Amino acid sequence: MNEKKLDELMTSLPSLGFPSAQIAVTVDGKNVYSRAVGYADVEKTRPASADDLYWVFSCSKVVACTAAMRLLEEGKIALYDRVDRYIPSFAPENMSVMQRDGSLRPAEVPMRLIHLFTMTGGMDYNFNAPHVLEARQAPGADTLSIVSAMAKTPLLFEPGTRYRYSLCHDVLAAVVEVCSGMRFSEYVEKYIFGPLGMTSSGFHPTEEQRKRFCDMYRYHIWDGTSEPVPLRNEYELIPNYDSGGAGVFSNADDFVKLVTALACGGTSPDGYRLLDTETVKMMEKNLLCPAALADFVVTRLYGYGWGLCGRVHIDPAYSLSMSSAGEFGWDGAAAAFTMVDRPARTAFYFSTHVRSCNYAYNVLHPLMRNLVCGD
Repeated sequence: MNEKKLDELMTSLPSLGFPSAQIAVTVDGKNVYSRAVGYADVEKTRPASADDLYWVFSCSKVVACTAAMRLLEEGKIALYDRVDRYIPSFAPENMSVMQRDGSLRPAEVPMRLIHLFTMTGGMDYNFNAPHVLEARQAPGADTLSIVSAMAKTPLLFEPGTRYRYSLCHDVLAAVVEVCSGMRFSEYVEKYIFGPLGMTSSGFHPTEEQRKRFCDMYRYHIWDGTSEPVPLRNEYELIPNYDSGGAGVFSNADDFVKLVTALACGGTSPDGYRLLDTETVKMMEKNLLCPAALADFVVTRLYGYGWGLCGRVHIDPAYSLSMSSAGEFGWDGAAAAFTMVDRPARTAFYFSTHVRSCNYAYNVLHPLMRNLVCGD
């Protein structure tokens, strides 16, 4: 790790449009770097600290996939199980596929769990689709009822044939609920957050925890500045909905505990076995077919594919990434970033609260990754 340059980069972030940020890096299960920069509030009266909280948004997907992989290990689910085995509304006879001309035809291919993991289910990312919105407003609405309504939204393609970033991991969280008999957030607390000592992570913050949140901003790509926006997570739909795709809050020192366990082959530094090493190795493989891989790569991540827990590094020569082949993880809507590099036993998590920031995904994250993984 190039600690000097990483330090310089962190110091520069507030001047680059990131009013506050945190980072935590571990190697071989040991904390080797942790820092918070900037101010937690717009008024600059509260210096940023490691105790501050952020919505991790889509880094939540690492949590959802890890939870589901535990059930896979236990034999409670299988990758090629049909989704309608757990959530009946996802039976092909209940679903339709949208054609290029806007017309609909009945779905032919059953959606399977592997399609949820790999974002190849054909779904979209619209929480405000008519049937979903209706389910959200119904008395007693919860994760399973809202996810069940998602099946009424037409698919964009037959499952398994293409890649489309979508609500697949919210559906995966509902599958975890059905298989475990527990609310998703409760399952995660019992088997992930609690045993790993992630005391600053959760799905629905208390009022006291909300006081620890850093303010949120929107990035101005034309001049590298940012403006304050309301502090909210639109994926926190209702108190009874646990979004597997974007519902977690945390901070760098806390979230890195999960990433560290994965990077150390599935076992935390204090000996908690989160997953078997062979299971983590499964998460390092690209599972996209050529057409789906083309869909994914065109978005931004050259040399990467998608597997059972987000992006997967498959071609270092093409990506120019200094991380190992098999490195995996994901990022979030407010520019957070997760990296698991099991071959190097290296993990890091970066947190900030800046929306609409392609600069982070295209420039900042790759730079940070190479500073962490390089000399």
